[in-house]
Amino acid sequence: MSTNIRDDGLEPTGNAVSESPSLQDEDVTWVKSYASEVCLTYQAIFDDAKDRFHHGPQLIDRFQKAIDDVLTHGRGSFRAVDEAHNELCIASAILADVKPGVRRLTYEPALPNCDKTIDFRAELTNGLIVFVDVKTIKPLPVDRWDQFERAVQEGWFPENMSVILSKEWLGGEFWHYMFAARSRMLEYTLELEEKITLSKLKDPTTLFTLAFCGDGFRWHEDELEDFVSFYSSGVHRSDDTFALAEMRHIKDKGIVLTKEISRFACMLRPQGHIRFKRLNWNVQPPKDPVWL
Repeated sequence: MSTNIRDDGLEPTGNAVSESPSLQDEDVTWVKSYASEVCLTYQAIFDDAKDRFHHGPQLIDRFQKAIDDVLTHGRGSFRAVDEAHNELCIASAILADVKPGVRRLTYEPALPNCDKTIDFRAELTNGLIVFVDVKTIKPLPVDRWDQFERAVQEGWFPENMSVILSKEWLGGEFWHYMFAARSRMLEYTLELEEKITLSKLKDPTTLFTLAFCGDGFRWHEDELEDFVSFYSSGVHRSDDTFALAEMRHIKDKGIVLTKEISRFACMLRPQGHIRFKRLNWNVQPPKDPVWL
């Protein structure tokens, strides 16, 4: 998988959808209403948990600054809004969902031995420490039909797999969504592994979760399941669409996975929704069908 395939759609080839630098009046009204509802919702959540989480105002301020950039520069700046909103969602979920319970939650704590950060550090009531890194994967609609045709011609897919797309029905865009999302999964995994190695935080009482956030359209949880299967076993499933391409990339780049990430999470929040629709804290490899 080529590392020059970026999930922001800024590729050396392909036609990205152009975005107006300014917003129409109705867009401004919607953005302000949406931002107000987000801030009110998560401010209330963080106020209720302020004895355990002191960084709620910092997260909300980051979201508001991203909104201000959109109002100033246009919808092309909305990616930062999504990223900040998804961090709000994950923070609220950690405070509410993590069992046996969170004694203290910290945002972007300094890591020892390096200048990097991991988004959240949760101290649980049972003594465990859980780090959660949050990554938003949202490829832009870039037409990469040329790359899909090359993939077919060069045999990028396993022999038992067929990927059927129609050029006339946004096939190039759908291919880009799939390929860019899978590329980002590996890239962000390597980034977190590097942080763990540099900080020397690996410990029996410490867990690391990599949370991938999407809108439920550009990629789906079953695609992450395939990646998790490979990460946990070191072997790609025979029905993994990107098995050959990913292994070739790993071999060409000399990539070695440390396998120190404890869990992968999947959060799906449709565009414009205030709260997430689904959050799976522990994505597992797909289950094989049982034939009777």
